[in-house]
Amino acid sequence: MKYYIGLATSFHDPALAIVDAHGNVVFAEDAERFLQYKRGLYCLPDNPYYIEEILKQYCADCTELVIAKTWSKGRAKSTNILENILLSVLETFSFNIDVNTRDIKDQFYFARASHAAAGRTLSRFFEASCRNFIVGNYRKKPATDIRYFDHHLTHAANACFNSPFSEASCLIVDGMGEKSSIDYFTYKNGVITPAPIKVKRSFKSLGLFYTIICENLGFDPLKGEEWKVMGLAPYGKKDDTVYNLLRSSLQVKNGNFAVPKNLNAIMQEIKSMARAPGESVEQYKDFAYTGQLVFSEIFMDLINAIYEHAPSKNLTIAGGCALNSSFMGTALEQSKFDNIYVPSAPADNGNAIGAALLSYQQDHPQWQPETTIQSPYTGCVIKQKSLDKLAQYSHLKVTDHGDDVYKKTAEFLAEGKIIGWAQGRAEFGPRSLGNRSILANPCLTDMKDIINARVKFREEFRPFAPSILHEYGEEYFENYQESPYMERTLVFKEAVRSKVPAVVHVDNTGRLQSVKKQWNEPYYNLIENFRQITGVPVVLNTSFNIMGKPIVHSVEDMLAVFLMSGIDILVINNTIYEK
Repeated sequence: MKYYIGLATSFHDPALAIVDAHGNVVFAEDAERFLQYKRGLYCLPDNPYYIEEILKQYCADCTELVIAKTWSKGRAKSTNILENILLSVLETFSFNIDVNTRDIKDQFYFARASHAAAGRTLSRFFEASCRNFIVGNYRKKPATDIRYFDHHLTHAANACFNSPFSEASCLIVDGMGEKSSIDYFTYKNGVITPAPIKVKRSFKSLGLFYTIICENLGFDPLKGEEWKVMGLAPYGKKDDTVYNLLRSSLQVKNGNFAVPKNLNAIMQEIKSMARAPGESVEQYKDFAYTGQLVFSEIFMDLINAIYEHAPSKNLTIAGGCALNSSFMGTALEQSKFDNIYVPSAPADNGNAIGAALLSYQQDHPQWQPETTIQSPYTGCVIKQKSLDKLAQYSHLKVTDHGDDVYKKTAEFLAEGKIIGWAQGRAEFGPRSLGNRSILANPCLTDMKDIINARVKFREEFRPFAPSILHEYGEEYFENYQESPYMERTLVFKEAVRSKVPAVVHVDNTGRLQSVKKQWNEPYYNLIENFRQITGVPVVLNTSFNIMGKPIVHSVEDMLAVFLMSGIDILVINNTIYEK
């Protein structure tokens, strides 16, 4: 059997995906989960310490192997001066630099560790792993083919092939690709083609623009703290001085970015407004609000540009900027599109799926992706061996409830208990979607503050997400949109805000997850049992981690968070663990 393995080989968010001989995504996971290292900076997407296990489980009958990478061949060079160049570029505000030399661009985009290995060593790891651990049964070395794809094309493949559309426009917006930070495509019946917009080679970037906002507020974008900007922004209001500076600094003209001649002076003035170390973030909420506002306006200009040049009823969006759920919740209503789709992992990690599917398509030109959304539950399973040890040595109260686990857990939630909830396969992407989640009762006014203080150990302005049964979406949200991956923020209807105060942000919004039985039956059953008890079809859902760490990967990770935080109950599959 022939398998296709996609490697997301950027210096951040490395990931691995496996597509089988029938074009199905059978595995996809971020490297950060296994490593328990946030964002997996400078790490390999196919760590040799766990690749044997993954290949055994998902490629056991492999005789041929295609390894697909998420940058064009020759682009994955690395140098020892990368960090100095990166810091220098960020220091002078990256989108002002319009260098055309390929060497400088390569040095800027590709990290020392991951790309040195991904370009040379990792293929050997895969080949050796398959030969020694999988196809040894066949007593021959597997045929291995290594392929490279344009970075933005892998973004587009991840968005289009996994969408519910047979035709769509596709917009890519990220920190930087191989020639630009934006790209436009059209998609029809499984074929992705460039849209009729000439994209100029440029360092100007909306992603790096948001990095500046993040850093000016004293947050760390390398740690993924852009979420803090979105959480803080609703507490502020528009600052006209900041708005005029930011709005003039980056504009969209004919589908490309343009900057004024005095950009350096503008950026220096913005930099002078930066939050000083130790200074209260409360004073900078207006800057956060204004930065988010300008980001949203520029993003909307890009959406309008692709509609003008490649109109369609449907739009798919990928790239790291698509993770801005605050904007995504407003985009559809502002646009001329009827539908907008963002995949569960729109950033560079999702490109592992894109590269694997592009390779599959090369070998199967007539392949037509199904017009159903890709399940996000493609990660590792919970190991029974670890569960056996947990039951034997943990000294916790352990009770197997079978199918009654949903009712019992719902009762705990109704009582105000905080639940660590782990079921089946892990989610792919940055958000917990009911398989590796911390859950709580959204009806309790003080629950948000309790979880921030006792469990997540994070800033009090950070909101929590509502998971809602899809059939009740229109009852709870204005202009309800299906949101399977918690990818957009919508406004709660006034009549229900008092029912679920713990998940209503200061601006009356919530970054919702729509839950359907066919998507995630255990999670649906839990919320339905909670609804039967409380009358509320919503639970508070946040990622199963503490601030600064990735979502839990192993049973050992789950136990560490459970014992070292204020989580009251741990539920793994059908078993409840009590302290």
